[in-house]
Amino acid sequence: MAKPDALVDRMKHLLSTGKDAADVSFSVGEGDKKETLPAHTQILLAASDVFEKMFFFDAQNAETAAAGGKAHLEEIKPVEVPDVEVGAFKAMLSFIYADDLSGISEDNVFDVLYAADKYNVPGLIKACVNFPKGKLNNIFHSIKEARVPGIDHNETINGKQQVLYDEKVPGIDHNATANL
Repeated sequence: MAKPDALVDRMKHLLSTGKDAADVSFSVGEGDKKETLPAHTQILLAASDVFEKMFFFDAQNAETAAAGGKAHLEEIKPVEVPDVEVGAFKAMLSFIYADDLSGISEDNVFDVLYAADKYNVPGLIKACVNFPKGKLNNIFHSIKEARVPGIDHNETINGKQQVLYDEKVPGIDHNATANL
């Protein structure tokens, strides 16, 4: 089978088929949604100072154990990541390997942003923050149709008025909703 020509395609291929060459794995998510994802430390540490520190610390511990005569573990335990959603972690890996943003959607942009912030992947943080604002408008359309606790059911959002500008809905940036 022919290998991809472009670097970005080779990196995507490595991410999707490189299980045998992977030297680290992540156990991502919780419960029945947990999934083990293989990766390559050299690629990860090149993208994130958090991964760099994590793998440097692991390498130091392995050297210390070897110097102390302790047997090398036959199987390396996966890094536990219970606080990140599987799809968000996959989207982060796709970005790290190939600058691929196709895994980000309006449904997971905040989960991806959490992962990008946790592992300090600046380019992905920027991509999430600048995620197409047109897609994020759907959130405000959903709010428009929703009943908000503490607000009279008959009190509706009237275009750009009412609830979005009302102090009864904390946390909404009133300037950001002005162009809806």
